[in-house]
Amino acid sequence: MLNRAAVILAVLALGQAAAGAVFASGYSIYEQGARAMANAGAFTARADDPSAMFFNPAGIVQLKGKMFSFGTNAVLLTGSSFDSQLSNKVFAQEDNVAWPSNLYYTQTVGKRYAFGVSVTSPFGLKTEWSNTFDGRYISRESNLAVLNFNGNFAWSFARTWSAAVGVDWARADIRELSRNINLTPLGCAGCDGFTKITGDGDDIGWNIAVRWAAEDGLRWGASYRSKMKPKINGDITFENIPAPLAALFPDGGASAVLPLPATFATGVASVHGRWESEFDVVWTDWSEFGHLRIDIEKNTSLPGPIPVVADIDQTENWKDTYSFRLGSAYHASDTHQYRWGLYYDFNPISKEHVRPRLPDADRVSAQVGYGFTGKNGFTVDVAYQALYFLDRVAAGDPNSSTDPVMPGEYRNFTNLLGVNLGWKFGK
Repeated sequence: MLNRAAVILAVLALGQAAAGAVFASGYSIYEQGARAMANAGAFTARADDPSAMFFNPAGIVQLKGKMFSFGTNAVLLTGSSFDSQLSNKVFAQEDNVAWPSNLYYTQTVGKRYAFGVSVTSPFGLKTEWSNTFDGRYISRESNLAVLNFNGNFAWSFARTWSAAVGVDWARADIRELSRNINLTPLGCAGCDGFTKITGDGDDIGWNIAVRWAAEDGLRWGASYRSKMKPKINGDITFENIPAPLAALFPDGGASAVLPLPATFATGVASVHGRWESEFDVVWTDWSEFGHLRIDIEKNTSLPGPIPVVADIDQTENWKDTYSFRLGSAYHASDTHQYRWGLYYDFNPISKEHVRPRLPDADRVSAQVGYGFTGKNGFTVDVAYQALYFLDRVAAGDPNSSTDPVMPGEYRNFTNLLGVNLGWKFGK
């Protein structure tokens, strides 16, 4: 029981991999534009608006002139709960709203070349549990945001082919990773302390893409983004620690590596008359997250020695995942477009490692959307997404110092609303 205090480090460890109601597998976010969002993210082959910077930058050569787009998503984090095997109680996750946003600019140069810049939120999490939650010694709140700044150069090298290369700079911000500390094993019966970690870091990556567009309306595209591993440097602080125990919980520095996995997407599309449809497959390299190694600046222990605050080498053993995405659209006129889509996304975590910071599960999503194009080059795209998580069983030992898991069953459902505004300048 004394070793339970060593799990302090899991605040940082688990939070970097948590996403209670995140949109794609793990803690990735694939909703990076309302037009593509309404088509379930099946957009790699068409890539015909500025969000091509995220889905397939080779598509920006078809966006003639200068184009700008800004959008955001309202992620309504409600309807999630945990049925605990420990107390046989049901705990509701705290309601929250997250606002991952995106910004794109593209410009063609002559008939064959184009460049673009973008700011997206490709990874993130937001989960929060009450102070009475059975798993409060594993997680209370996790809040992670990652901004990715991306620049691409694209060119057409044949009548039907184009390609792109780009550079990514990711900035990861751990806004809060917190949990309670059970002080009963240290002689303070019924006492709970509290610990929180904040920190940030960055890394550089790259991307490549290719696209083929036949004159008969067939499309194919592929896009690869490299992994990045920001080194997180931050601080760990402690609250509500009784004075006799304060020396065992010193504030100080904490550091870890946050894996941002590589992704590969490919898709085929058909564009004929007023109708267009696309099917995509997206692979994510979550097996990169095999271990979580965290360093705490100020380790402490009791005579024995018995660790109280200690470094952690935690096994995760995540696996690579695939998602399958299908989207269609109907152009009622040059002004109005209606869209819909479905996808199935596999999760990367085995039941032995499912935690309240990331109660991840396989998920099914259905979405609809609408697009408006004005004669002056102004566009509005809106989308609604209903994200259904399959019920997820977690099986493990909540008292483990290296791999704490609260046994029980998680149920999740999330609503998302997306909007993008766009403008086109020049020809």
